Amino acid sequence: MDRQRRLTEQPGDARLVVRPLPGTPDLAALAAEAPGDVVWLDAGLPAGAPDAARERARWSVLAWTDGPFHAAFRHEGRRAHRTVADAARRWFGPSGSADRPAFDVLDELLASTPTLPEAVPGCGFALGWVGFLGYELGREADGPDRTADTHADAELRFVDRAVVLRDDGVAWGLTLVADGEPAASAANRAWLGALAGVADVAPRLPSVGAVDAAPRLPGGLEAPGRVARVAYERAVETCRAEIREGNAFQVCLTTAFTVPGGDGHEGDPFLTEYLHLRAVDPVPFGAYLRLGPLRIASRSPERFLRVTADGVVTAEPIKGTRPRADDPDRDRAVRAELATSVKDRAENVMIVDLLRNDLLRTALPGSVRVDRLCEVETYASVHQLVSTISARLPTGAPRAATVRAAFPPGSMTGAPKRSATAIADRLEGAPRGVYSGALGYFSASGAVDLSVVIRTLVTVLDDDGVVRSRTFGAGGAVTWSSVASEEADEVETKTRSVLGGVGATVSW
Repeated sequence: MDRQRRLTEQPGDARLVVRPLPGTPDLAALAAEAPGDVVWLDAGLPAGAPDAARERARWSVLAWTDGPFHAAFRHEGRRAHRTVADAARRWFGPSGSADRPAFDVLDELLASTPTLPEAVPGCGFALGWVGFLGYELGREADGPDRTADTHADAELRFVDRAVVLRDDGVAWGLTLVADGEPAASAANRAWLGALAGVADVAPRLPSVGAVDAAPRLPGGLEAPGRVARVAYERAVETCRAEIREGNAFQVCLTTAFTVPGGDGHEGDPFLTEYLHLRAVDPVPFGAYLRLGPLRIASRSPERFLRVTADGVVTAEPIKGTRPRADDPDRDRAVRAELATSVKDRAENVMIVDLLRNDLLRTALPGSVRVDRLCEVETYASVHQLVSTISARLPTGAPRAATVRAAFPPGSMTGAPKRSATAIADRLEGAPRGVYSGALGYFSASGAVDLSVVIRTLVTVLDDDGVVRSRTFGAGGAVTWSSVASEEADEVETKTRSVLGGVGATVSW
């Protein structure tokens, strides 16, 4: 049964209600005030960022996960768990769990999601599913047979309440209403009216003021590595040996660091930390997720996949990184060196070729193209080489299939993907979890926008709210021309903006 037929057979009509908001809402304050879980997709850029990066950073989204039409999908321990509010059962069926592949369930959920228009011009998000797909879901696309060890492999929430904020400060409130659900629809209309400051709609939301400046985070904290630096350098040499034997062209080798802290402030201390991070390092794909026991603070500059509502796919891999220099002349020299680096360009081109192949699996024949190759983009703490690949999907193509065909993100695997991930998994000896996966939204409009989960701090709490684990993953692409000590230096470079923002430094 195709998507259109399933949609027309669903009982009741869903409608998107959109209202312009007065002034510029403080999304940080709204996230802090929310009593339940939230997903904040937080776009930003440093001064002087290139035009291509500005396109990525045009829209921010704050989504509440506890509206009357809410639903949740979690994949953990190889089981798919579905929690559905009564008002949303018309689309997603009853709550329950089953031993099923995550992407199969995701495909069904997206197919049964009511189609909503892109009501805010230029913004693909029109409510829908928000959350993350962890790296270990790659096992469903011939990756290593692992699961995450401290949290779910994937978690997505269907949200019926959100604010979208354009980079010029203009904002809209979005909510969902449906025929046959008067109580749920009335609750959402009241919520939107209160958000927009309409006097005759009650109840009103709490006042939204600026979040107080958080106290300066302590410095001098050490973030110990999962392995010692010398062990990581030995693993780099093992990757080079595998490349010499013809088993891979490039291997993305990663490790993880245990990050201290995460308490000592009232309210949500992890959101407080995130506000520090975003002040230090503006990026297009910042994100803060509060999902049950998980707190995800991401400062990713990299888009994994974007799919427009009419089926245009874009991937923007990053390979090649240099730290910014304080001296302007030295900084320009570093940028120029990256632009001409044979090694870094080779890394980038390999992943471009890999992603071309990934997109070809679901795109219209002849539609895949490389729009730009190895352009340098500058952020607050690093220069990076970025390429853009685009394609067009057939009409009605399922979005879950497109994501699965390209998963995990090629910039985090190496090439060829299957052999490179097997080598990395053997050497790393542990799951990556949220890190190296994807984060963002599957919109009810058919649009998708997912970032690569890098530069990301992942905190897991126990039932009492005590920190169970706090980790930060980092790594880099190993090629035959790699030098082990330089690869370890690159890992440290990639930790500085995030770990420095929480007062910690690498200790390995």
